[in-house]
Amino acid sequence: MYIVKFGQIELLVANDTSEKTISTAKAGQLIGEMALFDKMNRSASARAAVDSEVVALPYRKLNEDLSNMPDWVQVVLKTLTMKIRLSNNKFLENSDKKDKKA
Repeated sequence: MYIVKFGQIELLVANDTSEKTISTAKAGQLIGEMALFDKMNRSASARAAVDSEVVALPYRKLNEDLSNMPDWVQVVLKTLTMKIRLSNNKFLENSDKKDKKA
């Protein structure tokens, strides 16, 4: 997980035919948090849109802190993460359909 120190980081989803920006993280915002919550591979790629710097947060410590939270908190985080992953996939599918019609 990373925090954007300065600049702008584009978050992108891609498949074999296209790549779409789904959001842009700015100074003070986190990227890479979903993998911490659900232990799955990343759902998006990240690249600097402008000169940027990110700071890596200590995964091991964050994971330890997360495992000490109540079970219901972990379930909520995993559920929200799953819904975001599904939304990202739908977004890309719908974008591909629109691109084919154009």
